[in-house]
Amino acid sequence: MRRRLSLLSISVLISTLAACAATPEAGIADPDLFDLAASRSVSETARSAKDVATCFEARATLLPSSTFLDGSQAGAKIYRLRAFGRTYEEIRFTPKRGGGAVVEVRIASNLRDTWYKGFERDRGSVLDACMTGAKA
Repeated sequence: MRRRLSLLSISVLISTLAACAATPEAGIADPDLFDLAASRSVSETARSAKDVATCFEARATLLPSSTFLDGSQAGAKIYRLRAFGRTYEEIRFTPKRGGGAVVEVRIASNLRDTWYKGFERDRGSVLDACMTGAKA
């Protein structure tokens, strides 16, 4: 049963990425190029980076290859969706001096519109609620 579930999860991930990606080369392989080429939006919140990241991790609909990492800055957290050697999306939760956080969303620029719609539905709206402290 455990093996079937694992194979099912992999199958769902492959299907989801294939259906949403713009081309077989969707996502960005080189992390430095991802930093330069990804579309980005930056927001600020009065809530702490840790609180927003914890809320997001608990409430968002995440794909199986999603990871949460400690960032290079003190207290920073990074959510990343990377599969098949390519990065598709990333969110950086960075503490602000004096309180609050800066939240930067980066999404690979070569994805279909359906990917962006799925992000907004499954992760973006949850992120917004977590940043304001709303119960979504």
